[in-house]
Amino acid sequence: MKSNVSSTQIFYHLLDLSEIEQQCYIDELKRLQPDLYRKIQPLLSANTMDNGNLTELFGYHAQQAVTDDVCFSQLLIDKYKIQDEIGRGGMGIVYAAERCDDTFEQHLAIKFIQPSLTQVLGKAFLFQEAQLLARLNHPYVAKVFDGGEHQGYVYIVMEKVEGQTLRQVIGSKSLRLRQKLQLFIKICQAISHAHQNQILHADIKPENVLIDDTFAPKVLDFNITQKQQLSPSDTTAILAFSKYFASPEQKNGTYLTNQSDIFSLGKLLLFMIGDQHTHSLLKSDLHCVIHKATQHQPDKRYASVIEFMTDIEHILAKRPISLKSHLPFYVARKLIQRRPVSLALSASLVLSAVLFSVALVQKNHQLEQEKTIAENMMFEVTSLLFHSKGDVNKFMSVQTMLELTRRRILSNPDLPQHIKQKMLLAMMTPVPAKRQVKQDCQPNCKQHSLEKVTQ
Repeated sequence: MKSNVSSTQIFYHLLDLSEIEQQCYIDELKRLQPDLYRKIQPLLSANTMDNGNLTELFGYHAQQAVTDDVCFSQLLIDKYKIQDEIGRGGMGIVYAAERCDDTFEQHLAIKFIQPSLTQVLGKAFLFQEAQLLARLNHPYVAKVFDGGEHQGYVYIVMEKVEGQTLRQVIGSKSLRLRQKLQLFIKICQAISHAHQNQILHADIKPENVLIDDTFAPKVLDFNITQKQQLSPSDTTAILAFSKYFASPEQKNGTYLTNQSDIFSLGKLLLFMIGDQHTHSLLKSDLHCVIHKATQHQPDKRYASVIEFMTDIEHILAKRPISLKSHLPFYVARKLIQRRPVSLALSASLVLSAVLFSVALVQKNHQLEQEKTIAENMMFEVTSLLFHSKGDVNKFMSVQTMLELTRRRILSNPDLPQHIKQKMLLAMMTPVPAKRQVKQDCQPNCKQHSLEKVTQ
């Protein structure tokens, strides 16, 4: 037991323990740290003054711990045969049971609520809350079938879920982050269904989520003792919750809303992703989502579980979350992450089209330029032929006229340099002399000609 723990922390720690564990903890505290025990006594006394039955409810007296030794195993209560005990806590005791009225064969779980809790809240309230739970019909919520009373214990008949708690699954299996988020989305779907039926869970924690063989969650143990809204004169508020997962308003005993469950879901998600992901996701979408869900002020959290769950789905689908959807570069980056192959192909096509268009424009410009040059050259040649008919150029040699034309063409500033070079090369190349063909007539040819003349 740590000596630097405050009295308030010890008080909240007691709320998470069963009644027997609470009494053992207090006895050990009194024996080992009497000073700290004296500090916590005012908290216990204050709650006893506010509600005379609250001390009995959480089992601070040794006498109450003795009465908890009650056992219902192997009893036949109504139409249910009670079997072995499954679990025990501050709220009550849970047993496995089966229906034995020769109509249906069902394997069930029956939760017996502490009589002291019944005295505080009343049977009518407990049955009313149990009736609300029976309205829930969701594959990820443990179904409530029936209820009743036996020897001062109000009991609730529920679906029996075979599986491990979420804490056991997270601790024993090496799950990928994607698997954890997919599991968390299913838990959100269950809580959202409860909210749509005006029911809060008010005690979301890993122990209250069972995972079956198909890796599907079952949310159970709705806190039927936690009222959603308290009047200022209400002194029967019961602070039954887990300290780490409870919202600030629940710890303070104020009224609860859907945002209280959203806070607990944010804490549950932080527990599920574990420390190995926390540091790498400090600036990621997941961290932003958890930070939004666990704001101290309820009005700063998500407005509904659906909004919270939608952002988690967007993270899995690599889509923009609602908290960053106004950032254009972020949205573009998400689009690239979501469709890298198709965007790469599209970018390649666009780049090819741009390059092809640029090449066409350049080629067209070159053709237009060459057309202009050809027109200028034709004009110069035409001018040369026209002026050669005059008296001035009568005695000018052809070589001189070509030289004048060459100079006029090359002095044209619009003529590209590579064209000028080609023209100079062509003009400097000497024209090969034409060969003269000599006819060498044979003697017989001369004779043949003479005969023709004679004839």
